[in-house]
Amino acid sequence: MSVLLDRFYAGPLKGMERKLLTWDQAPATTWAARDVFSEPGMTQILKRYGAEHQHGDSRAVISLWSKYFLALTTYLGAAHNLLAERQLPLELSRLGVVLGEDMLIEALVVEDTGTPLIATQAEARFLPLIRDTWGPAIACMAEHTGIAPRALWGNLGHYYDYLISQLYSLPGAQARADTGGRLMTQRELADGKRNPLFRPIRYHESSEGDIERTRRVCCIRYLLPGLGYCGNCPLACREKAATQSPRRVVNG
Repeated sequence: MSVLLDRFYAGPLKGMERKLLTWDQAPATTWAARDVFSEPGMTQILKRYGAEHQHGDSRAVISLWSKYFLALTTYLGAAHNLLAERQLPLELSRLGVVLGEDMLIEALVVEDTGTPLIATQAEARFLPLIRDTWGPAIACMAEHTGIAPRALWGNLGHYYDYLISQLYSLPGAQARADTGGRLMTQRELADGKRNPLFRPIRYHESSEGDIERTRRVCCIRYLLPGLGYCGNCPLACREKAATQSPRRVVNG
C-alpha cells in the first residue's frame, strides 16, 4: 500500500510500509479503533499490557502503550500526507488496529489509500489527524487513566519531530519537510486554541559539541518498575545540568 513511500521507509523506518493494511487483509486480531479507545478497551490495555510492567502506575502504562499508536499514525499518516499528498482515512470511527496478545498495536487497518490532499498549509493538512485521530485518542487515554494530555501530546510530538528530521535527509523532500515543520512553529491554531504540537522538542548543544534533543514534556515512563528516564527526558536533562553547574546552591 505504500509503494510511493518505498524510498522513505528505509533506515530507521525500514519495514514501516508493512504496518498498513486494508480491511480485506486484516487478521482476526484486528479491533475497531473506537472499541480500543473506550472504557472497556482501556481496561483491557491496563490489564494485559499493564501485566508486562507489574501493573505499575496506570498513567505510565498508558503513556508507554500510546507510543505504538502515536508512532504508527505519525509514520504512516503524516508521511503519506507529506510525501504522497494523500489523507489516509485514520479517523477513529473508520480505523482498525491489529493487536498483539499484550494489546500492543502492531499495524493499522484502513478502508482505502485515502484521498488526494487539497490543502497546502501545514495546519489545514494535519487538522483531520489532530481533530479526528490524535485528539480523541489522547482524550480517551487521559480520561480513563488520569495522565495529563500534554504528556501524550509530547509522545506524539517526539515522533512527529523525528519524522520531519528524516524527511530532511531524504533527497528531494526538503520542501515537504519545511511544510511539515511549520506546524511545530505555530503557538496557536487558526481557531485560537493552543497548538498541542508547538515545539515539542528542544535542541541544545552538549558540552562535547553535539546537538541533543530533549522533550518539552516528560513521558513519565520512569514511574514503571525497572524503567528509568528515556534518552531525551527533560527531567534527566535538568538533573544533569544541575549536577554540572558550578553555580548550584544546595539549601538546607
